[in-house]
Amino acid sequence: MAITNYQDTAKTIIRLSGGESNFVSVENCATRVRIQYQNLDKVDVEGLRQIDGVLSVIVKGAVQLVVGPGVCNKLCEALKKELPSVAVTDGPEIADDSSSPAKKDNPLKIFSDIFVPTLPAMIAGGIVQGLNNVLKSFAASQAAAAGIAATESLSATQVWLQQFHLLGLSNIMDLMYAAVFSYLAIYVGYNAAKRFKAEPVLGAVLGCITLSGSLTAFGVTSGQGGLIGVIAGVLLMAQIEKLMRKIIPNSVAVIFVPTLTLLITTAAMVVILMPICGVISTAIVSGLMWVLDVTGIFGGFLLAALFPSLISTGLHHGLGAIHMEMLNTLGTAPLLSVQVMSNAGMVGAACGIFLLTKKKNVKEACKGAIPTSFLCVGEPVIYGVCLPSGFGFITGSIGAGIGGALIRLFNVSFSAMGMAGMSALPLVADGKYIFYLISYLGGAAAACALTYIVGKARHYE
Repeated sequence: MAITNYQDTAKTIIRLSGGESNFVSVENCATRVRIQYQNLDKVDVEGLRQIDGVLSVIVKGAVQLVVGPGVCNKLCEALKKELPSVAVTDGPEIADDSSSPAKKDNPLKIFSDIFVPTLPAMIAGGIVQGLNNVLKSFAASQAAAAGIAATESLSATQVWLQQFHLLGLSNIMDLMYAAVFSYLAIYVGYNAAKRFKAEPVLGAVLGCITLSGSLTAFGVTSGQGGLIGVIAGVLLMAQIEKLMRKIIPNSVAVIFVPTLTLLITTAAMVVILMPICGVISTAIVSGLMWVLDVTGIFGGFLLAALFPSLISTGLHHGLGAIHMEMLNTLGTAPLLSVQVMSNAGMVGAACGIFLLTKKKNVKEACKGAIPTSFLCVGEPVIYGVCLPSGFGFITGSIGAGIGGALIRLFNVSFSAMGMAGMSALPLVADGKYIFYLISYLGGAAAACALTYIVGKARHYE
């Protein structure tokens, strides 16, 4: 059953957690509420699993309640009201970590902290541009059918859009997309500075510098080094800023610390980091494209089959930098479309389990998780259905592999970052929407059939 009263559910969670004094912090991600406790032994984990609307409970350093997107925000807000003295964060954080101090400086966590905050803007910009591409394609076909000619200032497509008062809307969508993806270096620079405990605005300025057209005077080009170069530059800037604060007197620090920090870092960026990181980022993207092109459907199968395991452990967030660098360099993210097929496999496996099971609680978990995962994110079916079943996670991974093979067969790529499932449909590049649907449904169907067959053989109930 779904959560009907968030305040009552929050009170139940607190009671089963050993009371308010046992809470250290509460935060929500895309699908989960993550709770850090003083003493985990006081927590009734089995009781938490029985709460209506809780699809699964993950104990990994922190306790994570899988409740689904949207629901996690509302539940976190309810907990905030009941826990006024506890640190409660209600934000777009999507990273998955164990929240243990030993993992604070994990490289995957660092990349996640830098890139995840940009995802809401990237999702919005990507979906808007995807819808705009559909609108423009339709307008182009209608203009050609009607024999509409271009004018001095407008293309035939724009003339048709203007006739139906849609040109302004299309231009606004273009503006939104450009505002997100043309200035990624600035957002990444800002977030990287926050992560490395430097002045965030200086990180944004460093990102701006890497986009400047004036860089040709120094033998480098705008965007050279990509987002990897921005992160490397901000990391260096953080160290320089710390050094400046140590050696410059407090009385003049407000003047000289930011000035000298930015001056030294910019010189190092232009002369050293941008050229070196340009070689590195080009090698990474070219290497991955070579692997994808050479391995074809076999590589697509293997990569997509492995992605559910990466997602279940949170390691997939480390690939965010690669996806964004591909978008930054190529304009598309072919590896991301393969990764999204993990969603298809897990949804298909969950459907197979729904058909197999006679247990009411498993049926309810499937009913809550499958629609959410089909529409946007895969965690509900992974944590709420497939992993608890055991075999369903394996058969779902095989189904994901079949979806990945089809994606590579049809050469489907994404034009932006975003969610998975049907929410990813507007992100498909080159208008290959039908091929994406065929790949997704093919992977889901294969996973469903395989899960059902294996479940029957195992007498799963």
